[in-house]
Amino acid sequence: MCQKICGGYKRHTDESEDFMKITIFSLGGLLGQYVTNTALLHGAQVTAYVPDAKAIWPRKNLTVIEGSLQNRERVLEALLEADAVISVLTPMRVKHVKEEETPLADGNAMILSAMKQLGKTRFVTVGHVCIHAFGDCEDKYQRMSTKFMQIFWPGVYKDMQKMGQVLARSDLNWTLVRTCPGRDGKVKKVGQNCSISLDGSQFRPGYSREALAEFLYEAAADQQMYSRKMPIFYREG
Repeated sequence: MCQKICGGYKRHTDESEDFMKITIFSLGGLLGQYVTNTALLHGAQVTAYVPDAKAIWPRKNLTVIEGSLQNRERVLEALLEADAVISVLTPMRVKHVKEEETPLADGNAMILSAMKQLGKTRFVTVGHVCIHAFGDCEDKYQRMSTKFMQIFWPGVYKDMQKMGQVLARSDLNWTLVRTCPGRDGKVKKVGQNCSISLDGSQFRPGYSREALAEFLYEAAADQQMYSRKMPIFYREG
């Protein structure tokens, strides 16, 4: 099941989105910056939680909180005013020193636990296509991407599997957006069409960070968009 979502796609807007308060957890990478910029451009009041506050330049409607994902008090502080939460903890921004370590899954588990404590419900995050969802038809590209992850990045693979389990066990209103970089390790240009697949059919590696950031923001703003689902975001062609 596939759906074109950008490249000629016009985003739905709603006055109720104005002044939405959103908390974005990132490790200081490019995707986190794109998501932050996108939310600010849409008029949201943003709290950015990062390990190094110097990585983000100050702007209107942006509050930066520096802290680790193991610091529950700081995580709770970042979530206090949030209407929705986006977590962009990606493998490229963390080292798996030991194969048994699962820093990304553990970080998201901390965020979800803190959200539940505060009565927050809407959570959107991003993961790799090696996380399999119920109903996946396992297109050849998904199988190949999963195999490469198992062979070359076993620590990341284990982390991603645990992340999927953490989300599946949560009773919050979550969405896990699955992606896979292109074969050259680089994302494609923003103008390229992108689509969503709920079952892995017609999936292709690669995506635009700008388009993905827009999609993550829209999912956070819409309480029902892919609720408790794991859509795959990918480029066409």
